[in-house]
Amino acid sequence: MTELDPRLQEMLDHHEIRKVLAEYCHACDRADGAMMAGCYTGDDSFDDHGTVKASGPEYVRVMMDRIVERTEAMAHILGQSLIDVDGDKACAETFFIGFFRLPGGEKEPPVMNQLVGRFVDRLERIGGQWKIRHRTCVRDTSTTAPITRDDYAGFGFVEGTRDSKDPGAALLELAHHP
Repeated sequence: MTELDPRLQEMLDHHEIRKVLAEYCHACDRADGAMMAGCYTGDDSFDDHGTVKASGPEYVRVMMDRIVERTEAMAHILGQSLIDVDGDKACAETFFIGFFRLPGGEKEPPVMNQLVGRFVDRLERIGGQWKIRHRTCVRDTSTTAPITRDDYAGFGFVEGTRDSKDPGAALLELAHHP
């Protein structure tokens, strides 16, 4: 196989790394444990995500339970990444904003948590695929606010779901596992 120009290889590596970062966020938002697990190198991986510090597979198990049980909806938005590739190993720092809608109580409205931070990752290329070996989720700021009104509810928008009926799943033919 012909070796790529180093500049093209760097672009390809950066693209593939950003792709796994996006897949991780998509998996969180759609509660897709199989997709999320596929973002990690396996039992030898580690994720430090605040209250959960565990191997990749254990982190996925705990977080899928929490996502399904504690949130009504979530959305991650990725910002810029600084990526440094050295052969089959890479480091990346990626800014993110996460929105997490939690149900209300008997006399309390639902709340929206917003977290702004960075994913600080060590990645490794295994079998041609970039995977997360070690992740630290860094909190830069956060806020929680009660949802007292939702001006867009009932305006005819298609509602997102966490299963194969989600419009993104149908369009992109992604396999979702509720």
